[in-house]
Amino acid sequence: MSGRDHNRNGDTAWRSASSGRDIGLTRLGDSLERFVTHLGGPPISILAQMESRWPDIVGPALSVGTRPVELIDGVLRVSCDDPAWASQIGWMEAQIKTRFKEVFGQDLVQRVQALSGPRR
Repeated sequence: MSGRDHNRNGDTAWRSASSGRDIGLTRLGDSLERFVTHLGGPPISILAQMESRWPDIVGPALSVGTRPVELIDGVLRVSCDDPAWASQIGWMEAQIKTRFKEVFGQDLVQRVQALSGPRR
């Protein structure tokens, strides 16, 4: 049976039970977190909640025709069912950035980009 420890990056490192050596395995969540951060994305905990908290950010009416699809390097991309929803997202950019910071406690959104067309 192998044991767990934390390596110098703070990741969980798996050690061989017989030799006690690090056998090079890390938790999947730790690996995904590093990968997403490398791509310019926010913490996975925020990605996981972004869509479910969307009505809290833009309100229930606007959340029906829109949804967040990407947050990379501070640019939040929002899919909009209709050009009218895309216009509304554009007009509300400052409020969306403020609400996003209030909901998630981090200043992650620098710009909001509306993508018009059917949801994917």
